[in-house]
Amino acid sequence: MDRPENIPEITSTNTELHSDQYPFTLPLRVSSFENEKVYTGFIKNCEKLIRGSLEFKLWRDYIRDVLHQTTCSITNEVMGETTIEIHHHIPDLFTLVKALVNKKLSVEDSFSTFDISLEAIELHFNNNVGYTPLITSLHEKYHNGFLRIPIEYIQGNYQYFIENYMTYLEDDDISKIMEKTAVHLQDNPEYTWTRDSYTEARS
Repeated sequence: MDRPENIPEITSTNTELHSDQYPFTLPLRVSSFENEKVYTGFIKNCEKLIRGSLEFKLWRDYIRDVLHQTTCSITNEVMGETTIEIHHHIPDLFTLVKALVNKKLSVEDSFSTFDISLEAIELHFNNNVGYTPLITSLHEKYHNGFLRIPIEYIQGNYQYFIENYMTYLEDDDISKIMEKTAVHLQDNPEYTWTRDSYTEARS
């Protein structure tokens, strides 16, 4: 069947779309961003893709179902009594993606959304991110800025990220990570709650 003359033919070489009828090409991968808004949007898009992926769900399920991380690290409440969520700590997911992107940019290595997302997932599967189980309300409290988490409660090899990726972050990001590492249980004795510590309701 002949191709209609008014529909341009698209060909692809080296993962780049182009057409002989037009002088523009569309590469699959990028090595720069035109402005800060596009840069931030790319990071958020990767973060969204990771969170919605089957692989990310499997990682969380493994932490809970195989490693039995089903107890809140702060209150000692257990799954079944309440919802336990896996909290990214060092780094948070946005900062992780940002570091991966910045590393690519620093060496002028081209990349796609999927390249970055895969690398982030691999860091999770290699246990090179820091995390801790929290009940939903404390997870929310942390992200609202009203909770500090002692570094003793953080699992996963977060030092790997610090040693290999922190150099690709901005000073403000680095300061936030160092603040997290400086929170210790001995300085926060109030974080010794247990599920049996609540005052009983009186009639």
